[in-house]
Amino acid sequence: MSFERRQDFRANVVIAVEVRDSRGFSLHSTRDISRGGVYFDRAIPHSVGARVQLAFTLPGESKAIRCDGEVVNVPDKHGYGMGIRFLDIAPGDAALIDSFAKELSEGA
Repeated sequence: MSFERRQDFRANVVIAVEVRDSRGFSLHSTRDISRGGVYFDRAIPHSVGARVQLAFTLPGESKAIRCDGEVVNVPDKHGYGMGIRFLDIAPGDAALIDSFAKELSEGA
């Protein structure tokens, strides 16, 4: 639901994310990230509902965050961009992303 996405602090930041599916993997750059998910504005989108595996490291951190995701938003079906909701992210990783997003938004 859209109101859930807006509750989380969203950080406008470029982070490289590995996206894996049954066809293989690709690297995408984020436009923004929150504890609930990530948005790629230059990605060739997967279809809404597609399940993927994600792996990325936040700036300044050494531990990679790995979780499953679901494509929930493809604003332009003929272009680029997709939003992915994190499905099984570890609570500690979600808290780390939330803290990172808050720091970035407060520093802006």
